[in-house]
Amino acid sequence: MSAPDGLPDAAEFTIREATPADEQPIGEVAYQTGFFGESAARYFPDQRLFADLWVRPYFAGAGRVAFVAERRGQVEGYILGAPDQAVYTRAVLGVVFGVVLPGLLTGRYRRPWPALPYFVRGQLLSSPHGDWNVFPAHLHLNLLAEARGFGLSRPLLERYLERLNALGVRGVQLSTTLENQVALKVYAKQGFILIASRRSAFWKPWLGHGTVHLVLAKPLASPER
Repeated sequence: MSAPDGLPDAAEFTIREATPADEQPIGEVAYQTGFFGESAARYFPDQRLFADLWVRPYFAGAGRVAFVAERRGQVEGYILGAPDQAVYTRAVLGVVFGVVLPGLLTGRYRRPWPALPYFVRGQLLSSPHGDWNVFPAHLHLNLLAEARGFGLSRPLLERYLERLNALGVRGVQLSTTLENQVALKVYAKQGFILIASRRSAFWKPWLGHGTVHLVLAKPLASPER
């Protein structure tokens, strides 16, 4: 169905595989949506450090699987992940020691230290995760506010799962919270099931209350493939 005159339509968006040139725009979208769909600036003032930690590893050896939703040449959403957690972890360490730590000494980041409470709480109040041997892949899916409501999550997720199946990955997991009700419905329709949950006060300083962290997972290709 076409949108009323003057309003945007889902057909304006193109879903395509991400390229290395998309690292920066994906980092920008990640930052603008990093706090329950809103800007991560509330708890993480330095956007470059945020992107280096949570986007750069996928473009630096993590075996990236990624697709973007693009409108008029601008990336407005993405799905991003890695098919093997062990490989992803090595890529993260490479970025931390090769980019982040040197960057802290050379002034690459303008405001890195206000994010320290986030890291401390992350160590004290870690989120649950599934068995990486059973569900070795993971994903992140984010859309800018202006790209929501067009049904883009489903095709992004379908493309991602198709690629993992083609690679023979046996399963995928993701972390979210009960705050993300819209996304939970999308994942349920794609066959994701709840495998772990934990009530946590991690987000309380910024959200105003605790929340329930969830781990959803979906079996994929059989181990024999």
